[in-house]
Amino acid sequence: MNKLSRVIAMSIFGLSSSAFAAEDESGRNRALANLDTDGDGSVNFAEFQARSSEGLARLDSDENGVLTLDELLNARPQGGPQGRGRGRDNADRPEREPSEEQVARMEERRAEMTERAAARFQEMDTDGNDIVSLEEFQEANFLQLDKDNNGLLNAKELRRQRGGRRGPDGPRGDRPPRA
Repeated sequence: MNKLSRVIAMSIFGLSSSAFAAEDESGRNRALANLDTDGDGSVNFAEFQARSSEGLARLDSDENGVLTLDELLNARPQGGPQGRGRGRDNADRPEREPSEEQVARMEERRAEMTERAAARFQEMDTDGNDIVSLEEFQEANFLQLDKDNNGLLNAKELRRQRGGRRGPDGPRGDRPPRA
């Protein structure tokens, strides 16, 4: 379940790692600075495209430059500090079998995440050929971030996507809270 939620998050916010950087000491948004190649204070789609191909590459398991629904659903999340329990010595923790209720909840969540991933894939696949090209992937991610629909990303829009589950205008604001 955790794996699929990370894959969905990666596909929705498939920016290069530079877009996820924190603000530097001066308060300037590092993501904006890294993506804004002409220095005008905003990121247009061409600038975004030039720096945002890594997201698709991480999901593209057969490395053919396009994404299928199967690749999206079966992608492996990137390792790192978010990988709870990975790389740690958990030998001192006793193994517990989940209860039937917990298993049922996990299956329900997995089905919901699979549904959301499939719906997101269909949104990205604008030509309906069951393949998401790099261009479709980048356009979908750019439009997801461009909250004011002006064709430009500003520091606030780039900063907002890093926060994950913020308020009603954040990326998860329209979803019910976890139980």
